[in-house]
Amino acid sequence: MPTRFRMTALTLAASLMASTGQAYVSGGHEYGLTCNPDGYVLTSRYPVARTKGFGAATQVVSGIEKLYLGKSCDAFHPIFGGGRWCWANGGFVAEFAEFRFGFARQELHCEAEPGLGLECLC
Repeated sequence: MPTRFRMTALTLAASLMASTGQAYVSGGHEYGLTCNPDGYVLTSRYPVARTKGFGAATQVVSGIEKLYLGKSCDAFHPIFGGGRWCWANGGFVAEFAEFRFGFARQELHCEAEPGLGLECLC
């Protein structure tokens, strides 16, 4: 690969990473992070398909997914409802009655709201 092409590719990759921010990954899906005074919001970068319901009533719900992690260790997902979340040295996890989001070796961090959820230990 010519040096000029390699430098252009590296520059493009670096600028793309800077413009899209850090990605959080769970179950093969990428999420972007925003923060507000209530906690963290993880939004999928691409549509996600989830199943909802049981038996003949099962349906597939597809779209951009949002996972809310509150500063009081509560979690909410539009399909799975309310749950809890916590972090440890190995990453963080959000658990619901019928589903679990694991973010191994990843750390939540927001410049505007430091220290959100630090008491949410696993």
